[in-house]
Amino acid sequence: MLHKTITFALTFTLLTGSASATDKDKNKDPEAAELNRKTTIAARAAKAPVLDGYLEPEVWQTVTPATNFVRYDPHNGKPSSQKTEVYLLYDNEAVYIAAKLHDTAPDSILTQLGGRDSGENNSDMFAVYLDTYNDKQNAFSFMVSAAGVQTDIKLSQGREDWNWDAVWASSTKLTDDGWVVEMKIPYGAIRFPETEVQTWGVNFMRIIRRTREKSYWNHVNNTVEGFVSQEGRAIGIEGIKSPVRLQFTPYVSGYVNHYSGDTKGKSPYSRAVNGGMDVKYGINDAFTLDVTLVPDFTQTQSDNQVLNLGPFEVKYGENRQFFTESTELFNKGGLLNSRRIGGTPILKNYVGRQISETETIVENPNISGLLNAAKLSGRTIKGLGIGILNAFTRNMYATVQDKETGETREVLTDPFTNYNVFVLDQTLPRNSFITFTNTNVTRTKDVYDANVSGLQVRFADRKNNFAIRAGGNLSQLFGNNIILRGDTLPEKLHLGHQYNVNLSKVSGNLRYGINHHVESDTYEINDLGFLSSNNEISNSASISYNFYQPVWKFLSWGSSMSVSQSMLYAPREFVSTSMGVSTNVRFRNFISAYWSFGLRPGNAYDYFEARVFERVFVKPPAFDTNMGISTDYRKRLALDASSGFWRSNRYNQFSWWGNLSPRFRVNDKFSLVNSNNYRQEKRNIGYVKHVGNDITFGDRTITTFTSTLSGAYIFNEKAGITLNMRHYWSSADYKRLFNLTEDGLLSGETPGGNGNNINYNTFNIDLVYSWRFAPGSELMVVWKNAIEDRNKEVEPKYIENVGKTLQAPQNNNFSVKLLYYLDYIALKNVFSA
Repeated sequence: MLHKTITFALTFTLLTGSASATDKDKNKDPEAAELNRKTTIAARAAKAPVLDGYLEPEVWQTVTPATNFVRYDPHNGKPSSQKTEVYLLYDNEAVYIAAKLHDTAPDSILTQLGGRDSGENNSDMFAVYLDTYNDKQNAFSFMVSAAGVQTDIKLSQGREDWNWDAVWASSTKLTDDGWVVEMKIPYGAIRFPETEVQTWGVNFMRIIRRTREKSYWNHVNNTVEGFVSQEGRAIGIEGIKSPVRLQFTPYVSGYVNHYSGDTKGKSPYSRAVNGGMDVKYGINDAFTLDVTLVPDFTQTQSDNQVLNLGPFEVKYGENRQFFTESTELFNKGGLLNSRRIGGTPILKNYVGRQISETETIVENPNISGLLNAAKLSGRTIKGLGIGILNAFTRNMYATVQDKETGETREVLTDPFTNYNVFVLDQTLPRNSFITFTNTNVTRTKDVYDANVSGLQVRFADRKNNFAIRAGGNLSQLFGNNIILRGDTLPEKLHLGHQYNVNLSKVSGNLRYGINHHVESDTYEINDLGFLSSNNEISNSASISYNFYQPVWKFLSWGSSMSVSQSMLYAPREFVSTSMGVSTNVRFRNFISAYWSFGLRPGNAYDYFEARVFERVFVKPPAFDTNMGISTDYRKRLALDASSGFWRSNRYNQFSWWGNLSPRFRVNDKFSLVNSNNYRQEKRNIGYVKHVGNDITFGDRTITTFTSTLSGAYIFNEKAGITLNMRHYWSSADYKRLFNLTEDGLLSGETPGGNGNNINYNTFNIDLVYSWRFAPGSELMVVWKNAIEDRNKEVEPKYIENVGKTLQAPQNNNFSVKLLYYLDYIALKNVFSA
């Protein structure tokens, strides 16, 4: 097997190396691309158009349309198969876009409905991209489907923020020769410089779903890195001013909660009525202040919880809208994990150490109370982005009770805390930048503080062919009682550092790169960031070759190869070497498939699994392979399927997994997706416990099955019902126990170990009705059901396992939330009328 892998790698390198000579010819000189940049001229509207899908000649025919779209996928560079005309108007209030999307088969236009921000579903689409500062790196995207569903996205230096929401209007209409879309984008929804004459970067996109054709007005070359940088431009916009951008979104919400388990003498029911407000204020043309006052996250989507047997924390995604919308600046340095804000109280697990033998813990909250949060962000006309994020959480306490007297007292679990993030991000030509990020956590009650500062830079050559990216961070923990990965340290100051360097070829068919990454053994960012483990030096290299144009039976085809090596920072000890190859293809019938193979040719030295540093567990050589297929989503019934296995000989270890995910579109309003993932790990070796220097490992069979059902019934482009249901089952059945020797091997086999067995289940239902009854205003009704069951009796049969889970204590939450959008300009016009 190793011989075949090396042969494949050499062949792959020779093939890609012989082809690389063509890259220089295929990559356009940026100066030449600038000369070929299309220009459209906007006209001032004599009167505001009516958004009804009918293009009034006296309004829209005063401007020359943008035409001659060019395909992006498939057959990149060829003219679009259908004619498209886009008109651009403006007045003192908004910019207006209208598009006539001609179609020779109008009865075949696809019009599947979806929720707002559902993006490219099974429907024809039109989009406009506005780079209002013309910096070729940042843009606002406004998309409308043929069914009238809106999507808005903020693009920033290669990142897409789908959580960004703007208030704008659109209308669509099917016609005898295609369809028409009209859009009104108020100036309050975007930012632009304070100049008399504006030049905006702009591009328009069209998707013809039945042929899966995507085309752009200004050609986007898929062999060249960067999307916004390949835009056209709009001129003719003059004499516009940024309005007073002051918007209020007050809310009122109420919920009823019922827990069917033991509530220790309390009522199983709880209820509350809440109120608060989100405020957006445009300080000037570039910067916006967002504030959330008395936030309510009751309706936030449930976490996909898992059984964690490893030494590292599990990272769950952020689902709270305030911390997901318009945070691209704050996340750029990789130092912010907003789940820390209002997350698990820092001293929650230390309560047991602060109580006497006669006391018991009555209540110990899982999350800290968020008082308020604010963020200031924007970018100047010279490309300097500035971001400030600040949040406060209140004191949190556990309640303990004396078992003899019945008296209760409070034990601090989280002090009043201020979280702050500060970012400076300067854009540079050719998708380059320099970014400074600082995160700071300040606590009261004599609990330690944390500070992290980092610098990231990226520079690309004149042709955007090669790029170097480098950066470094310095972490500081200071004060009393420094809590570090479960241990309390006596130091008053704890310093750590990290740096990385990456050099890559980023454009063309042939791409490659090398990376060097270092984290000191004292580097810590987990007070406001996320880091699984520190104390690492890693080096890696990768090479890939991609066919972006159709070749043989494929629409596209890519292959890659990588190798990596890692070691400890202190002491300098070797950890592991691994290599991998992969390939992915998309056939002409739009079925996609992939295959990968990974190899660890020698021992790996795991210094973390034993939980006692510097004890090591020596992992034997291993290999794995994966393969998968995805069918055409245009079909009423589509399927994603994958499978793979992993093998290591020393302990006769073997794992295999499979996924089957059918998706069924009943009609344009109703769709279902069912995902089923199964994984079984035979003779999985891992940590059980340690007493002093005696460390016990176990041989266990780990079985995991996850089944999800996602569905949506969309009444129209403004209202719909969505369902997310998930059952997760994972069991660890211990067969044998071992002692971990000083040299990292296993000895002293002992049969059994059933006392360490785990059978873990979670079951969640999130059923959401949403109705956007006015621009920016929404009514949401949510039912959430949550069950978590953990015990030591492994139930091997899935059906019986589901039955027992559904009988376990469960939490039901029913909530209603009403948000109403108020705009200062609209209110001013009403009261002045």
